[in-house]
Amino acid sequence: EKTASGGYLVKTRHMKTGAEKTIAAKGVSMHVNRRIGKARKVDWEGREHFRGETYYGYGNEVKDVKFWGKTVLVVGAGAFAFENIRTALEHGAKHVTLLGRRDGTTCPKWVDMISFLRPMDKNLMTHKSGNMISFECWQNCYKDAGLRTPKCWQEGLLKPNNHTISVSDLAFIGGYHGLCTLQMGEIKCFRPDGLGVELQDGSTIDCEIIIKATGFHLNDEVQKLTGMSKMQPYCLMDFNLQYSAEPLLDGGQFGSAKDKTEVQLDYTGITEAEVAKGIEVIKELGFKGSLVEPHGNPFGSGQGGMVVYQAKFYAWLMNHPEEQRALLKQSGAPPQDVVDLWASQAGEYHHLVILRVLSAIGRHALQGK
Repeated sequence: EKTASGGYLVKTRHMKTGAEKTIAAKGVSMHVNRRIGKARKVDWEGREHFRGETYYGYGNEVKDVKFWGKTVLVVGAGAFAFENIRTALEHGAKHVTLLGRRDGTTCPKWVDMISFLRPMDKNLMTHKSGNMISFECWQNCYKDAGLRTPKCWQEGLLKPNNHTISVSDLAFIGGYHGLCTLQMGEIKCFRPDGLGVELQDGSTIDCEIIIKATGFHLNDEVQKLTGMSKMQPYCLMDFNLQYSAEPLLDGGQFGSAKDKTEVQLDYTGITEAEVAKGIEVIKELGFKGSLVEPHGNPFGSGQGGMVVYQAKFYAWLMNHPEEQRALLKQSGAPPQDVVDLWASQAGEYHHLVILRVLSAIGRHALQGK
């Protein structure tokens, strides 16, 4: 609840005791995951026949599972699925099969680490020739491990829509030693003999443990809490009210020109002359022109660095309320969805708001104010 002074009253409830409390705050900063809401629950016919064990691959359900010498089926193809391959193999599983409706993409740790160590230009971009060398080595890892390469690569996509790229050495090591298989398909039912599952295509998989890593529904709690469906791309929903969370993951996550989500932008009131004058003014004030140029994402698939940057910016805005009010005013109507924000859209919304602010600065200067 927003107060007349611009602060907030936050009502809380203790998850265990139910005790309620109201906290008065100058500002509120929320970091609630956008992609991971409630888990998707799945099951299949014939569950009563299965002689093995079934778990979900998150929430510590597999913490005490005895994997030693067992055949394991991991259902899903995202990051949680590959992490459960690692967990099963590290705890002595005889063999692990990953079964996904579509291929996921996993990456050896050294490929991921090199992407952070490689030199970048002034706009935080790596050289394309180096990207191709890394990708060729990555392809060879799949080949040498005997694992099927992601089908999306044939379509020119690095990963499936709304998947991240998991980082795991164990899938490749397991594949090389015959301990891990990647397979595409869907479960039809548990087999009557209780020793595994039957797929939609009639084939079967033997297993003693099934781990379901079947994804999550989108998290819409922030929208419900605030009653707001739109926000600014620099993470402000309102004065002193911040929401910082990872976007949904389409091709824009790693700068791909493919698999981008369409976005409608309103450039009303923005003129080329005003934007040019705005850039001229900020340079005269001592700011670098590169601040308003497109930049790459130096944090890769991680959100930690981005959160630190956004937290520092929010703290600065909190300590400079007049500048924050001016920024919100000149940014115009919030263009970005609170829940349905895709990675490729984030840069588009940032660019739109930068143009709005530059145009406002240029207009102010041209009018001699």
